[in-house]
Amino acid sequence: MGRSDEGHTMTQSSGIVTLQNGDWTDAFQRLNELGGGVISVPPGTHDCEPSEIDLAEYDSINNNFGIRGAGMGTSKLDFGSGPGDGFTLADSNGGDFFYIEITGVGFQGQREGVLFRLGRDDHADAYNSCTLAFGTNNGSPDATAACRLNHVLNTRHFGVHNTSGGIALELRQFQFGGIRGSTSSRQGRSLVLEGYSLANVVEWLNVEACEDGVHISGEDCSINRFGMLYGANVAGTLWRHDAPVSTQIDAAFIGDNVDTVAETTAGEYTVGLSNQPFD
Repeated sequence: MGRSDEGHTMTQSSGIVTLQNGDWTDAFQRLNELGGGVISVPPGTHDCEPSEIDLAEYDSINNNFGIRGAGMGTSKLDFGSGPGDGFTLADSNGGDFFYIEITGVGFQGQREGVLFRLGRDDHADAYNSCTLAFGTNNGSPDATAACRLNHVLNTRHFGVHNTSGGIALELRQFQFGGIRGSTSSRQGRSLVLEGYSLANVVEWLNVEACEDGVHISGEDCSINRFGMLYGANVAGTLWRHDAPVSTQIDAAFIGDNVDTVAETTAGEYTVGLSNQPFD
């Protein structure tokens, strides 16, 4: 669990640096020299090398930085194709961070690993009270995921996440936060809750043009609530509940071409309003 945000007020941003030549290491180095601030991503498609930003390497960057673009479809970050990941933002020292902002950008590429990752896979670093509004599009059929959010707390995320293979949006330890947007995996699962992803509200979710939709898979993914779930053009199963936990769907609309609405092997869920039964 992350620390309380007591005593962690957002310091005044010291400046703005512009992403140049798709070089994220250079951008963070320049931001560190300014003592924090914003990395601005101009309109256009920026060719980027696969990048792993280790926040432990920057003494002046803690709760005082953001990444801002001109819009998901306007400021696009292309991480190319091949094995491995695209962009990772994490802290090798396992620190706690507050108030990070990543907005108005779209991550794209054909990566066989994870296209965008926030946090270490062992959940040692925590990201609290963040503002996340971005898109991902992983065009590799061998992808692991388009977007992976590890230890993220008290955060609202609006996202549009698409992938050809693997998981579109993977929540591995996402807690007491909010999700809005759309997810689609043409050959895999579109939204997966696993690990200790609990006490969240998925305000609205569009699941469309995919193999499988939502998968509640973690045995500790308890008390998550879906406000509105929309599904259409699902070749496999829209809703899979395979964890011994309780989940609630307030409302659901099942559109055309959904092969199987729901399958359950463990736990329980309730459905409020729905135009079709969840059998």
